Amino acid sequence: MLDRYLALREYISADDDELAEVMPSPAANRRLKALLVEMADVESISKKLQSIDLNLLDDRDLLNGLLEIKPSLSHYLAPNSDIVHSPDFELGVVKVLGGQAKRLSRAERSALQSFLRRSTTATCEEEEAAKLGFADRILKRRKVEAEPSAYILLHAIPPTSNIVERLFSVARMVLRYERNRLTPLVLEMILFLKVNSLYWDVTTVDVCV
Repeated sequence: MLDRYLALREYISADDDELAEVMPSPAANRRLKALLVEMADVESISKKLQSIDLNLLDDRDLLNGLLEIKPSLSHYLAPNSDIVHSPDFELGVVKVLGGQAKRLSRAERSALQSFLRRSTTATCEEEEAAKLGFADRILKRRKVEAEPSAYILLHAIPPTSNIVERLFSVARMVLRYERNRLTPLVLEMILFLKVNSLYWDVTTVDVCV
């Protein structure tokens, strides 16, 4: 609406007395132009957050970038704002994805305990290291140090609830009047197939049939 007004303003006659009473002043128009630029940045962030390939680190980077130009939104978008359900968990995930796992606080480590990689090959690795020469052990140590963090699956955590909201929209479209007799199990199967359509095709159906 604001964009449309600014685009049409130059075509509005300044001699129209009726419109002149409700038209913003020149100073107000300058403020509206500045607001439009800010809103364009906010819109860019908002649209990017709708992407399906973002993780919590991407989300935090985007929000921090928005806070740089709109500090007044810190009450809602800061990492420790009241709207954040589990600040320690989210901050911990962001640190690990950003390669700062060593900087985790005790509370953040506790929150990420469920995602800690379980090591089952420590004994085998020790035996293998004993058989290697000194030079090979140095090279192997460098490779080990370059390995990813001990926490797994953090990149798969969705940063927003968009995927769930889209699922609700799809469910509403599927469960129309002519299908209101579908059992919950059948509805769940249909929605599962629609949401995971990237993992199956006609060939898969042919094999199952």
